[in-house]
Amino acid sequence: MRMFSFFPNKEVLSVGLDIGSSSLKLAAIRKKGKDILLKKIALQPLDLSSDPAAMISDLVMSQGLSGTPVNVSLSGQPVITRYLSWPKMSLNELKAAMQFEAREHIPLPLEEVVLDCAILNEKIEENKMLIALAAIKKSVVQERIALLERCGIIPKIIDVDCFCLVNAFNRSQGLETKSRVNSAVLDIGLRYTNMVVIDGADLKFSRDILAGSQESDLNSLSSEINSSIDYYENQNGRQIEKIFLSGGAVYSPAVMDFLKHQLNLPFEAFNVFSGLNIDPSLEQNSLLSKPSLFAIALGLALR
Repeated sequence: MRMFSFFPNKEVLSVGLDIGSSSLKLAAIRKKGKDILLKKIALQPLDLSSDPAAMISDLVMSQGLSGTPVNVSLSGQPVITRYLSWPKMSLNELKAAMQFEAREHIPLPLEEVVLDCAILNEKIEENKMLIALAAIKKSVVQERIALLERCGIIPKIIDVDCFCLVNAFNRSQGLETKSRVNSAVLDIGLRYTNMVVIDGADLKFSRDILAGSQESDLNSLSSEINSSIDYYENQNGRQIEKIFLSGGAVYSPAVMDFLKHQLNLPFEAFNVFSGLNIDPSLEQNSLLSKPSLFAIALGLALR
């Protein structure tokens, strides 16, 4: 017998918390069917002399979100991602196959990692699909869960920063993908940079760069970005046509001027709030003028 829902458009509050190296960023959205409303944004600089658990807890409490499950993410060396062309199959079949096939692609003992996979594009060629395989060291996941538990926070999803960037970018660009250029998105923090390449709506490449917006890092950062672009273009036979920048570096004129002279591609600040409905209660929030800070947090909330 067919079951009918009396609440087909039930409202759901989804919260993304970006735990960066220099600040905490939070974004909360209200989802009802296909409608998305930005309800809350908040930022808290990290004080290295204070307990991070206390600062996280204070931020969540200040937004009236105590007891609400939160989505968080990880990046850097503990995270391994691979993009593979794979025979067509269902997601359940893929997950089962990966338990045996992942050893060929992950350079760590599988018993030491949390493994997951996703179908990115089911139509790359006849009987093939593009998949993402991700592995994170169990010890790192357990550390993040323990930190949140100290805060009294329930983790709902633990994601990867590069996937969050894709979520935020694809939402901001709308449903039409055929007219999109082949783009790189760079989220530049104080010490780390997340880089993804999105062709149409498909994630084709990602890399976590151990350099950020600190003056001492800039030469290394620009070199790593250019070498990553060269690698992607040589491997895929497709040129990157534009760069979108997010993170705190967007609001540093010195960093932006440096990158302008070092990167031989047009680029612009990534406005992650573009086309997003904003709750009237946020109209006076000064953080609305700095949307590029919230790419990871919003991408997490969109999960």
